[in-house]
Parts: sequence; structure tokens; C-alpha cells
Amino acid sequence: MSRIYRNDARPAIDVPKIDLLTLLFESEHGVAEDDTVLHLEAANPSNKITKSDLRDLTQRIAHGLRQNYDLGANGPNKDVVTVISYGQPMVAAAFYGVIAAGGVYSAASPSSTVAELARQVNVGTSNLIICGSEHKDVATQAAKQCNLPLSRVLLLESSPSWSLKSLDGKINAISDQKLKWSTITDPTTLKKSLVVILWSSGTTGLPKGVMLSHENLVQELYLMALPGREWAAKQIEAGVELKPYRTIGHLPISHIAGLFGYLVAPFYSAGLVVWMRKYEWSLLLKYVKQYEITAFYTVPSIYLRISKSPDVTDHFKSVDAALTGAAPMDGDLQTSANAKLRKDEVFIGQTWGLSETTGAVTMMPRGETPDVSGSISPLLSNVELRQEFPNFKTSLRRLPADSRTYRMVDDDFNDVEPGQEGEMVVRSPLVTQGYFNNPQATRESFHDDWFCTGDIGVMRDGKFYIVDRKKELLKYKGQQVAPAEIENLLFTHPKIQEAAVVGVNMPDDPGTDLPRAYVVADPSQISEQEIKDFVKERLAPYKQLRGGVVFVTELPKNAVGKYLRRELRDRAKKELGLVKAAKL
Repeated sequence: MSRIYRNDARPAIDVPKIDLLTLLFESEHGVAEDDTVLHLEAANPSNKITKSDLRDLTQRIAHGLRQNYDLGANGPNKDVVTVISYGQPMVAAAFYGVIAAGGVYSAASPSSTVAELARQVNVGTSNLIICGSEHKDVATQAAKQCNLPLSRVLLLESSPSWSLKSLDGKINAISDQKLKWSTITDPTTLKKSLVVILWSSGTTGLPKGVMLSHENLVQELYLMALPGREWAAKQIEAGVELKPYRTIGHLPISHIAGLFGYLVAPFYSAGLVVWMRKYEWSLLLKYVKQYEITAFYTVPSIYLRISKSPDVTDHFKSVDAALTGAAPMDGDLQTSANAKLRKDEVFIGQTWGLSETTGAVTMMPRGETPDVSGSISPLLSNVELRQEFPNFKTSLRRLPADSRTYRMVDDDFNDVEPGQEGEMVVRSPLVTQGYFNNPQATRESFHDDWFCTGDIGVMRDGKFYIVDRKKELLKYKGQQVAPAEIENLLFTHPKIQEAAVVGVNMPDDPGTDLPRAYVVADPSQISEQEIKDFVKERLAPYKQLRGGVVFVTELPKNAVGKYLRRELRDRAKKELGLVKAAKL
């Protein structure tokens, strides 16, 4: 019997059947005026882009890409452009210009090595690279590996002037002429379109290209904005003056949080994005205060630093809307971080989603009673959720290529009861059509029309909580151990700044993982035994740190602050002398 969850308070709604660019630039749904400033460089506030500027740049770049590189000349959804850059205002123009020309915007992580970027160019069948100045060398070397001439590497600059020119100096991709994008209203075309490729983080394996369509992005935009607009209308009716929408661009634009949160969502609501060129803790605090940021979205690792750092005083006093996502945050961190933002009115709301769901499929609506329990918030409209039974006997063997690999559901795809842990599976117009040129990965991630997220969740008292990633769960003597649970406990210790937990698989007991913690702390202030005792007093016997505690000065993270557990597991094997044993 299937148990399908929906948000009964927000039933399914009709979303405009229109392409992303027309929705933002021309429809009545977008509220920005032509003179609305949408993008601003934090270090050089005179460098700003209005809606009128962005429309002009979009059409001129579209023409330049079509004229010089035939982008979209043979139809849309085919020609892939790889873009690697830190945050800067002109990224928005490149993003919309590529889509307007009929191309596909492929977002590369700013931390990519030459080999990683070259792989993405090759797997993505891209023959054009756009890079910021900091990535000129990486892009040049990757292009050489991919047999691309320098004429096909474009340097994107926002300051001192707007520029998009080839590295050989022969091509200016910002044309004197304009190319208008094609307005799309056919539902099938919108659904099947390909406009963006996001590459999965690759914390446990090689990145896969997540394909996003016009429908995906427009649905996410409309559904995320609707509760806030309803709240704003009530505030205005009550005579309350609303604060302007200002956010700080500090997360990588290669991830759905940065791409959607800076390039798409603020535009729709006439919001201003203040761009940091690259994330730096001291500059984040400076700019949040200087520009009186009102809407703040960031990842739990940064909220953890906010909660523990003496550097944070009144820096976030202007913030009246705070969100988090990308990783679970428990109630303790949610509460302590919020106390450092503002003690009145604001409370950090959680979102949950993946690149494959175009970002959030849950959100705490403005104006509702804050939830401090660490739940992932209510479902958005047009989203259906199931929790599937984790059959570990099935998950531990490799299944045929026409089904999911290491599947967390039993052969009958049975649902779990409330209170039981199970894999979260989603059905929605927000869900990707699959992975670029990777039909096997696509098959393995879907069961019928349900997308299998790989996140293990549980329902308690009518609320959903994320336990951990399916691939991160540890097994100790047949019992499940969620690294996130131990990490969240360690976060609460005042002498521990950060912590990541991985499993150590010993050769004499291959079915058992020993939890091992890597902690950022001063060993002169706290000992390994004190940390073990802290866990022992608070968690069940099978959740103890039998794999040991290692003190480090920094934890490896990807571009959005997720721990790179694979690197820590490899490090643990070397430290314990298990590398040779692992190869036997």
C-alpha cells in the first residue's frame, strides 16, 4: 500500500506555462521595473546592473554567441556552454545570454581542477568555455586537453567594464546587435527542454550532469515565491512597511543554491544581489552589515561558524528572512545560530531538496509559527513524497542495469510507517528528466515516475526529518548509525568548532563500520577521551566513536560546504594502515 504525502494546506496549483526568460523579463509575474538594480559588486558598488541593462546584455550576448559560435543555430537544447567563475554581476548576463541563444548553460564548480573541468567539458559535449579571470589558466589548460582553440574560451569580466571576449583577442561575444529569445508556451516543449546542466557534487563518486528545463525552473520559482507574496500582501494590507529584498552572493553559482538563489529568484521579486567575488568569512560579515542584507540563505557549516564565532556581533541585525539547506541542521544549531542573527522575529527556516529537484521541495512559509525542532519544513505545492522501506539485504547487492543500483526499497516498493526511517522519494514537475548522456544513471535513480533522492528521512509528529544520506549510513553490528547525528551532537560542545564522522571498515569484521570523528578543536583544551565520553553519555552504545578521534585544523569540503567524506575515509585507511588490506 502506498502512502503519499502532500501539503494539504497548499494544494496543487497552476503555474504559468511559459519559458523562464519571458516570465522574468516580460510577464506580469515579475515585479522588477526597468530601472530596478538587480546585481551589484560588493567591492565596487558603482558597478551595477539594472533590469534594463540585463535585458540588453542578454540579447547582445545571445547575438554574439549565435553569430560567432552558431550557438542554437541548429535548434535549442543542443549546444552546451561550460561556465566557470566566482560570483560577479556579469554571470547573470552570461546565464541568460546562453539560454536566449538557444544554448545550454553548464555550470562548473569554481574549485575544479584542470582534469575535472576537462572531464565536464568532454562529458557535457561542450565546445565553448566561459571563465572568470581567476580561472583563466584552468580553462586554458582544460581547453587544450579537449582540443579547443583559445577562440573558444571567453573571458567574462564585470569590472572595470562589462566584457566577454575570447582569449585569443579576436572575438567580442557582446555584439552590437541583439537576438531576441524565443517565447515558449507549449507545455511539452517546456517540460522536455534542456537549458541548464548542474553537476552533482561528486562527494561519493564522479559528478553526473543534472538536466533542468524551463518547466523545472519556472515551477520552482513560482512555488517558492508564492507563500512570500501572500505574506507580503497581508503585511501591506495591515500597513506594515516591507524591507527591500537584498541578499549576499557568497555561495558558488555552480550549485543549485547559488544559481537559483542569485541568478533567478531575486530577479523575480525585484531583489538585489550583492556579489562577493569569492567567499571569505571576514568579507561576508563586512558586506552583510555594510549593505544591510535582509534575506540570508546559507549552508549549515556557515551557520555553525556564525553560532560559535566571537566575530559576530550585530552584523545580521538587518536580516528578516533566513533559510538554510544543502545539509541537515538539527534544532540545537538552528536555535543557537538564530540567536546570533537576531533574537526577535527572525528564525532560520530549513529547506530540503537536491539539484535533481531544482532545489527546495520544502520550505517554511513566511509568517508561520517558527519550527525549532530541526524538521525540513512543509512540502511545497505540486510536490508528492513517499518514504520507502530500506531493505538492506537488497541494498547490499548490485541489481540489474534496468533497475536502481543498491536500491533502498524492497522488491514491492513498500512504504514505511510514520516513525520508521525510509528513503525519501519525490514526484513533482520540479524533478529532473534525468542525467545528461547517462541513461543508466537515470534508470537507477527512478522507480516509475518517482525520483529516489538517496536521503533517509523519518516522520515524527507530522514533521519530516532527514537522518542522513543513504550512502553515508554506517552499520555497527547490524545497527544503523547516522554520521549526521553524531556530528550534530559534537557541534553542541563549546570547545569543538566543527566535526565530521566517517566509518572505518576493519578487515576482521567487514560488515561493521567503526565511527571515527575528525574534529576542529584545540587538543590542549579538550582530549580525545573527553570527546568520546561526551558522546558516550548522550548516545546509544552502538553509536560510539570506536574508530577514534582525530584533531584537524580544517575539514575538507566541497564548494557548498558539504564534508568530503570520501577524502576522510581515504585518510582514515592510511592512518590505520588499512590501505594495503583494502586492496587484498
